[in-house]
Amino acid sequence: MAVTDAPAGAIGLVEIAVAVTGGTALAGLDGHAGPLFDALRLAPPPSATGLVSRPLGRLHLGNEFCERLIPSPTLLKRAIGLADAAGLALTLATPTVPDAGLAKLRRLFRILPEGAEVVANDYGVLRLLAREFPALEPVAGRQLCKMIKDPRLPNEKWARLNPPGLGSPEFEDILGRFGVRRAELDVPPFARPADLRAGGLALSVHAPFGYALRGRVCRIGSLRFEGAAKFRPDQACAKECLGYACRLTRPADHGQHDLESFQRGNSIFYRHDTGMGEAMWRAVENGWIDRIVLAGDWREPCFGETEGDRHADHGPH
Repeated sequence: MAVTDAPAGAIGLVEIAVAVTGGTALAGLDGHAGPLFDALRLAPPPSATGLVSRPLGRLHLGNEFCERLIPSPTLLKRAIGLADAAGLALTLATPTVPDAGLAKLRRLFRILPEGAEVVANDYGVLRLLAREFPALEPVAGRQLCKMIKDPRLPNEKWARLNPPGLGSPEFEDILGRFGVRRAELDVPPFARPADLRAGGLALSVHAPFGYALRGRVCRIGSLRFEGAAKFRPDQACAKECLGYACRLTRPADHGQHDLESFQRGNSIFYRHDTGMGEAMWRAVENGWIDRIVLAGDWREPCFGETEGDRHADHGPH
């Protein structure tokens, strides 16, 4: 489908959501999309400039990449109250988890209001939702919707070796068994608009940062340890990732085509370049994306908070 064939009003149907992890970012929300677009240096094309003045429609709370950042019941109740007061729909984002993590999530699912969304990045979480919480709405997260997203890819040919498989009937059938009707994606390097289609699923896309990979070790959290105590998956966590990120670079002769990249906590992220942004907006104009999830925790350069803000979320919530 060409952009000129876009469904009438496709831009007008797009919902703007904000994703936050900790309490400081949650407290800073004012219900409007414009400040977030400005802070993230995200400029829609002329056809979509109306989105900037639109109020936020949804709050995403939680973290998709680390079990240690699962919200406490207290923080979740606070988010529910804020969402109700602001007229926002609510989504709880969840990571991959072991059995102990499932127990934490079960307690949170009991608090969520009927119809709230849960972004699942773990098939065990999808099964828990289907068996015990059918009134909640499951969403396939970015870690389930696999794509090649290496920010070091030198050209489009590499990106095409393993095209996104979200639209495959087999994958949609698996998700359908769990009642999934929506999926979340990142914009991959060298994206084409057609890469941002989800077959029969509604589609949310994160902007302007995508995740490349996650691991078990938190780099920034290891800086306060010495020797062999560094870079261990069992090290104590002070939630340093809520205030700090590491920029990643390579020598110019190796990294001249690299995307701007960061490590935050146990995961590596990249920032969309101009071409990726254009692909996303064309997919929006074509009606293939009906929700854009803005990164509410990120600020530039690292990422604009005061020293007090950087440490405000390091305690339990």
